Amino acid sequence: MQKKTTLLIVGVVVILLTVMIIQKDDHDLLSFKEELTTYKTDPFNPDTDGDGLLDGEEVKIYKTDPLNVDTDRDGLTDAEELKIHHTNPLGQDTDGDGLTDREELQFSTNPLSKDSDNDGLSDFDEITTYSTDPTTPDTDGDGLTDEEEIKVYFTKPAEQDTDGDGLTDMEEVRKYDTDPLDLDTDKDGVNDLQEITKNTDPHKVDTDNDGLTDKEEIFDFGTNPLSNDTDGDALSDLEELTIYNTDPSLPDTDGDGLVDSKELSLKTDPISMDSDKDGLTDGEEVLTYGTDPLKPDSDDDGLIDGEEVVNYKTNPLRADTDGDYLSDSYEIQLGTDPTYDWRNRYDEEAFRAGLSKYFREKLRSITIRFEKYDAPIDRAWAILKWINNTIQYDYTKSGYVDTIIYNWSKLTYAQRERYINLTRIYSPTDTAYYYKRGICTDYAILTAAMLLDSGISPVYLLDINYENSEIGHAAVAIEVEGELFILDQRLPMIPVGNYYWYWLVGNKPKMISNITFYEIKLDKNGEPEITNKWMWDGSEIKEKAYILSEKDLETITEITKQEFLKLYQGYQEDSRLEPLAEQDMRSLKSTGEPSDAYLPSDFTTGWLLWLHDESFWLYYHPITAQKVVEYWIVPIFRNEDWAEKIQQCHRFYLLVDYLELTKTITIPTTIFTTSDGLPIPLSLTINMDIAIPKVILAIEIAS
Repeated sequence: MQKKTTLLIVGVVVILLTVMIIQKDDHDLLSFKEELTTYKTDPFNPDTDGDGLLDGEEVKIYKTDPLNVDTDRDGLTDAEELKIHHTNPLGQDTDGDGLTDREELQFSTNPLSKDSDNDGLSDFDEITTYSTDPTTPDTDGDGLTDEEEIKVYFTKPAEQDTDGDGLTDMEEVRKYDTDPLDLDTDKDGVNDLQEITKNTDPHKVDTDNDGLTDKEEIFDFGTNPLSNDTDGDALSDLEELTIYNTDPSLPDTDGDGLVDSKELSLKTDPISMDSDKDGLTDGEEVLTYGTDPLKPDSDDDGLIDGEEVVNYKTNPLRADTDGDYLSDSYEIQLGTDPTYDWRNRYDEEAFRAGLSKYFREKLRSITIRFEKYDAPIDRAWAILKWINNTIQYDYTKSGYVDTIIYNWSKLTYAQRERYINLTRIYSPTDTAYYYKRGICTDYAILTAAMLLDSGISPVYLLDINYENSEIGHAAVAIEVEGELFILDQRLPMIPVGNYYWYWLVGNKPKMISNITFYEIKLDKNGEPEITNKWMWDGSEIKEKAYILSEKDLETITEITKQEFLKLYQGYQEDSRLEPLAEQDMRSLKSTGEPSDAYLPSDFTTGWLLWLHDESFWLYYHPITAQKVVEYWIVPIFRNEDWAEKIQQCHRFYLLVDYLELTKTITIPTTIFTTSDGLPIPLSLTINMDIAIPKVILAIEIAS
């Protein structure tokens, strides 16, 4: 039974194999029998060793081993050698250079060429003997092939500069004919690169035959070994080294901007940048500023040239750089800017300069006449009277100011410069002696200077701004018995609080926006200093206005009587005229005309003399009452018409009163609109009703 079973199994296997042979062929160009019996390959796998080649190709075409992926065991598969690298799959070193095909691929050499870079050295020698790059003919990139370096010049093919002198081997052998194996070909102490750099001959110890070796010129003295005047300063190297002690390698030894030979001709010191020790180099003085390099203060203004240029930016050739009459050194002492003309702007700079001792001393011939007045108020009044009588208002200059303020954007550059020059502040001496005219800023500076020089201190310079106006105003104030009085070009002085109303009820009404006060005193050197500064707005000033009272009317009446009697000493006050005077005063206040009343029966001749004034109250203050009466009322007593009548009588009775009036004030104002980006002023008006005291004086005279 067992024997039958075995035969049965064998039969089945044979049948199965037969069926498989009939059904399967691997199409590898080998028959089933060849694969099984001759090559031992897998008849069911066309590429038995899996190397990418058919078994039949390996056997019949390439003669490779179909059972081994790398027939020659060089590390590359047969398919890689045949299809990619085109090397011989039957030999490890296709090109026979000593490197296997696999190694060549590792070194990026050509496995089909013994000398991949064609430099005359085999790839094997480059890698194993010389350590050069077999893929480039010039390993170190110096311009010589590896073969030339090894076999001809005996230089190092892997180093560009064999002798380390800074020149490549190629430059030495082909360009300069120097020894690439010796860094100093001529043995003069200067290596070949240094000689090439200095343009000296690397084959000669003394290139220019001047008696100085190249080494001495290059290393010891820094001179040019190719020239006897290295720095081209017209002095030979030998002269500079042995006579003048200057640097032969620098045309300007001291670095001051002048060559050494120029300094010798100017007699300046060629080894000192600043011969006169004024803080400017000789070159700056000669070439830039035109100053004297042998004189520390070229313009004799008391400031050395270096201070002027470096510290103060002034002109060392002009004692007064900004042309404002004050020397640069004096302005430094004052604390003003010597490069800025103080006359260009009404500010603290202008106050310190314009009121300086320099200008005040020049006014002394005028101010000396006021020394006879003991009381400061009398001196101030006399000064304002002199200004009132001597200085004229400059309407032309005022018009230029208007032009600048309202038309600035339309002016050309030349016009702007012209108008700036025409409108700047006059010095007090120019106003007093030369022009004898000015605008508010000129008046203010002159008035303050004269007050200070007359011993009145402090003075107050005022910077006044108006509502809705681009143009301001300037004036001066003094303090009397604790009260401020403003001196504004003309008599009389004005109490500070009344100044607001002074402008509001004037011929050209303006409303004060604010006033900045600068308190100015003289320091121990007699120079002005600003000791205080404050601002009051219009409402604050208005609140300080002095209001007439019954007591003031009595004071005015009494002073007026005294002054009348000084003029007409034969007169006596007579109370019999009082009722008539009171009746006339009532009529004047109610109708503006005197009454029709008759003289008392005791008198045969008489007149009512009367005047009224709507401005008197603006100037009145008890402190200045005497002065205001003398200025405002007394002159009428000298009036020809009044004097003629007064001289016919010898009795009088005088009354002073006031009538409160409502006055409508029209204030012009300006607002700005724009057109094409330019401001255009539009004029408007504001109407305001205010109450003012109209002062009335009535004097009955009779005989």
